[in-house]
Amino acid sequence: MDTSPETSGAAAPATYKVAITEQHAGRILLFDRNAQWTDANVRWSFSTGNATGWDHPFEIRFRDTQRYGMIALMTFGKPGEGRAAIVNVSSKAHLTRADVLWSARITTYPHCIERVPGTGTVVVAGSRDRLHVFGPSSSDPATLKEVQTLAFTKAHAVLWDDQNGLLWVTGGTVIRSYRVTGTMRDARLVEQGADIAIAGNGHDIQPDYSKPGTLLVSDSHHVYSLDKKTRKVTTLVKMAYPKSYVRHANGQSMWTTDTNEDDSAWGGPTVHFSVGGDRTRAGAQIYKARLYTTQFH
Repeated sequence: MDTSPETSGAAAPATYKVAITEQHAGRILLFDRNAQWTDANVRWSFSTGNATGWDHPFEIRFRDTQRYGMIALMTFGKPGEGRAAIVNVSSKAHLTRADVLWSARITTYPHCIERVPGTGTVVVAGSRDRLHVFGPSSSDPATLKEVQTLAFTKAHAVLWDDQNGLLWVTGGTVIRSYRVTGTMRDARLVEQGADIAIAGNGHDIQPDYSKPGTLLVSDSHHVYSLDKKTRKVTTLVKMAYPKSYVRHANGQSMWTTDTNEDDSAWGGPTVHFSVGGDRTRAGAQIYKARLYTTQFH
C-alpha cells in the first residue's frame, strides 16, 4: 500500500487551472497552476460577501449545459444555514451573488453539489444527515425545486459517473451508489449495489483522470482508489484530514488538508501537488481544490 501520493512517471504540465474554495474571504478563486496565487493572478472568481448562509464556500465544480455552456455548481454555509447555487461561468470574470442563476437554502450544512446531465437533476449533500434532490420544470435552473429527500448520515460528497450511469455518494463509513430514474420534476434516486465500507467520515469523491475506470475517495485519514466496475476499494494514500484529492490526467496528484482539525477553520493556506511545487495563498483557509474541467472521468 502507498503511504505517500503517487509521483512515479508524473510530470508537471505546462499549465492547467485550479479552482479553490477560500473560506476566510468567502471567495471561490481560479488560478493557473504554475502562477503565484496572488490577487493579480485571479482568472475567475465568485465572491459571497460573507452574507449569512453564503459564508464558508465548500464546493466548486464545473459542468457543461446545452442552454448556458459552462456553469459552476457551488455550496456554502455554516451549521444550520447554507446555500447551494449555480452561476453561468461564461458571463464575466468576477461574479457575485447578483449573478446567480439559481440558489436554494439548505439547513443541513451543504458540503457538495452535483448535476446529472440529461435529467436536469441537482443533488446536494447535506453533511448532517441527508441528500437533497432537486428537479426542474424546464431547462432553466431557476425552476429547480426539491423533489426528494433521502437520509444519509454525514453525507459529504456526490459525484456523477457518466460511464456507468451512477451517482456516487460518501459520508460516514460508507460509499453508496444510486440510479436516477425519471427526469425533470419526476427524477428520483434509487439505491444501486451494495454499500462499500470505508474506515470513517467519507469526505470527498473525485474522478481519477489518470485512470478513468476509478474514483478517488477520501476519509479522515485515507485516500482510496475505487474501481467503478468491481466496487473494490484500495488504500492509495494515508494522510491526516484530506479535504479534497484528485489526480490530473498526467498522473500529478493535488490535495488539500485541514492543518488543525480542532479549530473552526476547515482548511489551510496551501494546495499540495505531488510534482512541481505546492501553491500557498497567505492567510487563506482553502477547503477544496478542483481541476478546472467539466469532464466526469
